[in-house]
Amino acid sequence: MKEIKEWKVFTNSEFKNGSDGVELLLSKGYRVSEWVQDIFSPKVNDKFNILIPVKLARVNLYSLGFEEPTTLSKIYDRISTHGLGLVSPEIALLCRLHYSEQPNGEWLRFATPMNAMIDSDGIPHLPKLGKALGLYFVETYWAYGHAIFHPHNEFVFELSR
Repeated sequence: MKEIKEWKVFTNSEFKNGSDGVELLLSKGYRVSEWVQDIFSPKVNDKFNILIPVKLARVNLYSLGFEEPTTLSKIYDRISTHGLGLVSPEIALLCRLHYSEQPNGEWLRFATPMNAMIDSDGIPHLPKLGKALGLYFVETYWAYGHAIFHPHNEFVFELSR
């Protein structure tokens, strides 16, 4: 199994809640999807859920022992045995501000608690960061327990405290 290494460490944040984080990203020209804006709307999101400091790791599912497509539930069931935990959704907003070296065409998913990002239609999401066309994105992916991911898919997890 491949060693899991620290990727990013955050000891502070430039915003006080998800709504402020979205506003900051938009003011800097980042592309923030309608779903992310809805989920972090000021009416819904007024608290900051990040425990600082936070240490993050990028891990592909193959490194967690998955050799075939698997469900999000099975991924989440396995992470604690690897010293990994789920991250607060606001972490993705913070990472977008500090991940300027992202290569074109990459989409990086964040392993957030299953019901931490619910849109106004009641649909659960996971945040993901992307870079394409010279632009930086914050998008989402459906967060259903039966959603399928492949061994090469990479997620951001929190390294256990």
